[in-house]
Amino acid sequence: MLIASAFGDVAGGSNGGGIFSVDGSRAVRIDRLSSVGLACDGLRLARGLHCKGPDAAVAEVVIYDERGVKRYVRLDDTEAVHDVAWDGENIVVVSAWNNAVRWFAPSGEMVREVRYAGPNDNWHVNCVTHRDGEWYATMFGPVGPLGRSTAAREGVGRIVRLTTGDEVVGGLTGPHTPRWLDGLWLVCNSGRGELLAVDEANGRIVRRVACGHWTRGLAWDDEFLYVGTSHRRTTNDAFAQAEIVVLDRTTWAIVERICVPAQELYDLAFVSPALCGGLRRGFDVNPSRTAEFRQYRLISELGVDEPRTLWPSGDPLPWRDFRCRIACTVPPRCAGATVVEVPLRLTNRSKSFFTSAPPAPVSISYKWIHPSTGAFLTTGYAYRSPLPRTVFPGESVEMTARVVVPATVGRAILRVTAIQEGVAWFDDRDAANAIEFNVDITPVQPTVWQPTVT
Repeated sequence: MLIASAFGDVAGGSNGGGIFSVDGSRAVRIDRLSSVGLACDGLRLARGLHCKGPDAAVAEVVIYDERGVKRYVRLDDTEAVHDVAWDGENIVVVSAWNNAVRWFAPSGEMVREVRYAGPNDNWHVNCVTHRDGEWYATMFGPVGPLGRSTAAREGVGRIVRLTTGDEVVGGLTGPHTPRWLDGLWLVCNSGRGELLAVDEANGRIVRRVACGHWTRGLAWDDEFLYVGTSHRRTTNDAFAQAEIVVLDRTTWAIVERICVPAQELYDLAFVSPALCGGLRRGFDVNPSRTAEFRQYRLISELGVDEPRTLWPSGDPLPWRDFRCRIACTVPPRCAGATVVEVPLRLTNRSKSFFTSAPPAPVSISYKWIHPSTGAFLTTGYAYRSPLPRTVFPGESVEMTARVVVPATVGRAILRVTAIQEGVAWFDDRDAANAIEFNVDITPVQPTVWQPTVT
């Protein structure tokens, strides 16, 4: 399965970054963690996270296996990380700002470094690859202090043998993603928006194809080459999107362009479906923690205060949480000994969940009261209308409550409220938890049986 990494510019105007999986002709976002280099060794995926700005003297690499995140590595004093690679158990990280390629143990301890002299970002080392026991890198320069303008990097980019600095391919403009394939160097000549195939022996360009925009990121399978393209950062189009350009591996003809909802693609890689599943799972490897976090996030997205508990429970509520608001309308005249259905809106004004689950379910009920004496007109069981679902703190729910009208004829007060079974009526705690109506109870109209004549 093909995946792509992307990052966003914190200065604004960007639609963010993340990881995308390519499903046919569609790129699907997996997450929104702005990312740079990707490296897969078959069992693990290393992912560099994008970091930019005055306080960016730190690098982050996240390592995944089929179960999710296996390791998070923070690399202090390693700035402007671009690419990552595997060297056995060690992680190879490219720090463009430090003109360096560094090897880190899984613990985060640096065990090796190849560094080029000069001011920060003088060389703009960006991508690495391994071939026949040697490491190679692409770089923009040297282009002078912070010399990354178009004019400064024109034709001075190169692929070098990392440990010696020997140039193996020159004359490039802002190159990225060097790869050795079929006896040739493939390289994204980013500054000119093209993919090149170069013969190392004589430096001759054997093939080239213009892909449009800034080329960076390269992968392949038996039939196709996949090249990432990004819109230049000077674009004024806030809706500009990157693409993965698909080339026929034999003819290099462009056969498809897959739109990616991001502006800056960095890398492409193939991973197994199982490893992609681990990437989707991310840090959610602990089901208990994941469930708690998702529940809390759901509560937060509802815009309510932090609840007393994370999970709905039918346990008795604390006295302070017998707080609700009920809104409904009741017909002013009701026939005695009938059942009336009352549309109702219940609002939870507490910090607890309201649920109709046992052992002490919350439900809607009512009381019929004599208007003069205040005595209850009925002493038996009042019908309970269960809540249609759990009601979160601060949330409201629409429902229909059933009210049984007593047979007593005359004026009566109907009080609609909530009750927690076996604990308390809400209106006993606070009269504001109920709503009252004056209702005229009329005699029951007798039902006359008519025989059916056939």
